[in-house]
Amino acid sequence: MLVLVGSLSFVTAVLAGIVRRELRRHAEFVNEAVERGLLDVLPPRRVAERLLERVYGVSPFNDTVVTALLGGEGASNVGSDLTISEHTEIDYTLTRVDDSNYHLVMETRYSFRNRVPARELIVFATSDATLRDSIVAGCRYPLFELWFVREDESSTLFEDSVESMRDSVNVGIEYVDERGKIHDVPARHPGRHIREVKVGEWSRYLTFFGRDTTQGSIIDRQLYLDKLRIFKIDLLGLADQRTGMELIQRMTLRSTTLQLIEDGFCWWQAPYPCFVERMGFDTKSFDLASDRELRFMVKPFTISSEAAAPTWQTSDEVANVDLQVWMLAGHGMALVWRPA
Repeated sequence: MLVLVGSLSFVTAVLAGIVRRELRRHAEFVNEAVERGLLDVLPPRRVAERLLERVYGVSPFNDTVVTALLGGEGASNVGSDLTISEHTEIDYTLTRVDDSNYHLVMETRYSFRNRVPARELIVFATSDATLRDSIVAGCRYPLFELWFVREDESSTLFEDSVESMRDSVNVGIEYVDERGKIHDVPARHPGRHIREVKVGEWSRYLTFFGRDTTQGSIIDRQLYLDKLRIFKIDLLGLADQRTGMELIQRMTLRSTTLQLIEDGFCWWQAPYPCFVERMGFDTKSFDLASDRELRFMVKPFTISSEAAAPTWQTSDEVANVDLQVWMLAGHGMALVWRPA
């Protein structure tokens, strides 16, 4: 009798263990299915907001983090309002003009994860460091670029640099028309399709000029009349006028700006989430003279900065930096120099 009771107890325990394991497995499956279903239904912004509130706490400042993380508002369930470049390459060429100035030729190539519904490219040029650091968070247009030229009170460097940029900018795009056909537009100057945005329209392109910030104040645009210029490039004008432009899937941007050598650095900053594969630097025409040779160092400011060793290198040694890293808005790469 005792043997029978012991056997029944053993069998019952085994069956209970099996049932608990199966119930746990099914519960995990159900939870995973529910989570996946909710993630598919909810807009990306809602998911990111809830996650940050749980981790960081409830704060109005989380909004900036959400926008930088997602690459846009994230109000669309399918992510059609997000700008994310999954293949990004940057090439910089530095050429000395004289003992004080150099030309910085910047070429960036983007390949977007989701085709971007945009017909305009907005270019911000500023000499104000505070404004420079606010533009990425304040712009709500899906495609934009930012150029910073340090203000030099003894010269017209900022204005000269902006004019150089406007005259030299080249834009190439690959877009999809309303029939789903892909069109390739080689990089070229936009000509009459680039125009400067009037000061009265600035609030359409930068939210902090037109609404309250998290601190409860509106930035006075009058303070930046000589420190900010905004340009709008009509991408539809670059395209074949016989076909409608629906979505942008690739973009190439090239321009030249005038910069100060004494700054000691130049940099690239991600305007939206970008998976950066490599960044190239051509400094062979930048050395001042044979007896005034420069040394260079590449300094990433990213989540992971293992791509480059913190060593000073010659012009021949600074060429390509293999990154293979995601950069969110505000992340980037800097090239610094000093006399040898």
